[in-house]
Amino acid sequence: MFNLLPQEEQLEITKEYRLRLSAVALLFLALLGVIAIIALTPSLFLLYQKEKIAINSDTALKKEIALGNKNDFSDILKLAGKKTVALATDIQTSYFYELIENITVNKTSDIKITGVSIKRADGESRDIVITGKAKNREALLSFARVLERDKVFANVTVPVSNFAPAYDIDFSILAKTLAKTK
Repeated sequence: MFNLLPQEEQLEITKEYRLRLSAVALLFLALLGVIAIIALTPSLFLLYQKEKIAINSDTALKKEIALGNKNDFSDILKLAGKKTVALATDIQTSYFYELIENITVNKTSDIKITGVSIKRADGESRDIVITGKAKNREALLSFARVLERDKVFANVTVPVSNFAPAYDIDFSILAKTLAKTK
């Protein structure tokens, strides 16, 4: 049908088609630009906020460094003394691997240890919870007595409920350590 029209009208229709196509394409690009701007606006605000935070932290750090340089020598010595006292208390206590080694060395083949939990009670001692499975009551009692005789442990407590079953006993032993003496 298009070929039945005169040549001038065909050119006019083609020109009008291209004009409409370019208008739709420009409208689509403008819409795409608006959507992109709307989508990127929160990121832009976040970027400005991060920049402000970075500048503020930089100025705070510079002020802190400037104040740190103003401290006199006696304050530095007091701080160093406090740090050495804090480190000295940690040096006197038993290490975790030493405690676990003491526990595993003292166990027999009738005792299976399933868990060891070590928690610092205060500056010098630690609370230890030993969980496991014992073949019978005698094995559990002998293991607890061996731990009581060990000089690392100050207090070893075996709940009475652990001795209720005769065989295949699931147990938990509570122990408290002493500080190491040099």
